[in-house]
Amino acid sequence: SSRASPGRIQEAISRKIAARNKLLQVVFAQSSKKGSLDRELGVFKAGIDTWNAIQVEKTILLAGEELYDLARLADNIYQEITDATKEDIILMNDAVATGLPDSVIVGVASGGDLSAPAKAALKAAGAITITTINKIQAAKKILFLLFEQLNSSAKRWGEQAISHQERAQGQRSALIEIGNIFEEMQAQLWGVNEALREYDDAKRNVRATIADGERIQEEREIFRKRSAALVQGYRTRDAAFRIFRNEKLERYKTLFDLASRYALLAANAYDFETGLLGTDAGREFTRRIIQSRALGVVGADGEPQFAGSNTGDPGLSSALAEMKADWDVVKTRLGFNNPETYGTTASLRSEHFRINPGDDGDQKWTEVLHKARVRDVLEDADVRRYCMQIANGDGLPVPGIILNFRTTITDGYNLFGRPLAGGDHAYSSSSFATKIFAAGVALEGYQGMDNPAANSGAGGESPPDPDLSYLDPLALSATPYIYLIPVGADSMRSPPLGDASGIRSWMVKDVAIPLPFNIGVSDFSTTPLYQSNDSLVEPLFTVRKHQAFRPISDATLFNPSVFIRDGTSDYTIARLIGRSVWNSQWKLVIPGKTLLNNPDEGLDRLIKTLEDVKIHFVTYSYSGN
Repeated sequence: SSRASPGRIQEAISRKIAARNKLLQVVFAQSSKKGSLDRELGVFKAGIDTWNAIQVEKTILLAGEELYDLARLADNIYQEITDATKEDIILMNDAVATGLPDSVIVGVASGGDLSAPAKAALKAAGAITITTINKIQAAKKILFLLFEQLNSSAKRWGEQAISHQERAQGQRSALIEIGNIFEEMQAQLWGVNEALREYDDAKRNVRATIADGERIQEEREIFRKRSAALVQGYRTRDAAFRIFRNEKLERYKTLFDLASRYALLAANAYDFETGLLGTDAGREFTRRIIQSRALGVVGADGEPQFAGSNTGDPGLSSALAEMKADWDVVKTRLGFNNPETYGTTASLRSEHFRINPGDDGDQKWTEVLHKARVRDVLEDADVRRYCMQIANGDGLPVPGIILNFRTTITDGYNLFGRPLAGGDHAYSSSSFATKIFAAGVALEGYQGMDNPAANSGAGGESPPDPDLSYLDPLALSATPYIYLIPVGADSMRSPPLGDASGIRSWMVKDVAIPLPFNIGVSDFSTTPLYQSNDSLVEPLFTVRKHQAFRPISDATLFNPSVFIRDGTSDYTIARLIGRSVWNSQWKLVIPGKTLLNNPDEGLDRLIKTLEDVKIHFVTYSYSGN
């Protein structure tokens, strides 16, 4: 893009581009000349190869002609020698014939020529002379033929040598042309070198110009930093003060919010135990904790102090001090230090489902169990939420039985909310709170159960050895495990401090307080909902699930006197301690996997043999007056 005032870097880049274009032009010209040289060399080499091939062919032809001429020369010489020999033989035969008589008679010469031998000698002498002359003439003619052959060969090979010289002269001319092209190409290398040098100078100039610009920028940055340090020194110190103050305020806010949550939890726990915050003033007291934005006054030992007035914002400490002062009084007035303890066992069959003994009753009870049987207990949301480690871990269904029931404390009604009848169990409404210390379950009619070992002094006995219950075709595991979970609302009456008492209900959330530091960085669950790295990100209300416990086969084994004597109870669990007996919904879960390896077979056997399910509560009650 165009600029009003082009900079030095732009000019240097422009010169670099021009030098590069010039270098490309020179290199292109050099490449063209190199191409011409390569083509000339190629033509030259091809000509040499072609000429050599032609010479090979000519040499072969000359050799053939030489062989032919030599053969003809040999034939001529042979002919000459043969002719001379034949003539010599004829002459010698004539001479021999002349020397012989025409006729011979043994012992007598008759009609013979006595001069024949002399004639024969003369003819032989003449024949020898003629033969000698013929041989000389033949030798002369052979010599002439040899000279003629040599002349012809010399002429042919001379022409061949002359063609070589002529070719050499032509090659020298071609080499001169190639040398001229090579010299021109060599001469252009200086131009290429010069263009390269100019291009390199242009690149270095660009880098040097950019370096100058960067130095200017660094100098300006240093100048600006120094100026900013001088001009904004006081402002920077003021900003640091504000940042540190805000950080401390943020940390204070975070810790205060955590303290406010714990204070609200303490108020809710106080209300659940005493039932005294259900009034308008009690609800206003809870709202005061929520709305408070100050810690209040805390003693040297960390004890919350009463602020002396509720005007304005007395802080969390004032509310906690008020609760502490009231608790010191109500824990004796409401009877927390002197509870009433009971052990009560109620039957689900007779008191909840109202099924009488007998064959008809057994059939109805079996139908109830079949209706309560489910293909997978994990399909129940409450079971998934409150039962610990009930899943198999392989994703397969968990067959089982889920019995639902509710409990109440109402005059004229039994524990399960049915009209009170003979043999039913109920709790008195004169106690404002009846809470669970321990709970147990008896599966009467269960075949093959090994009841838990009795505690010292409980009066129970271990089963005799050997145990042959496995021979029973309806026998089940000796140690089944079940779950008893409250999933409804806990209900209690408010303390009758005067002459009135109302019913209050709470949805109790059984949760865990996070670890302060979590020094082991433990993962509390494999699911993201419950994962935590420290106490501030771990969920504050992590659900505490219920573990499975062992039932017994006979409700008579429950011994409530143990609780009264030493604070414990045999065959029961204390997981539900502090929960109200009065709950809108309970679920008793019997997973089939603890009955037999084949859970469906185990449930079939249990339904056939189970006669009754009895719930046993060890409770403590407060009068509230």
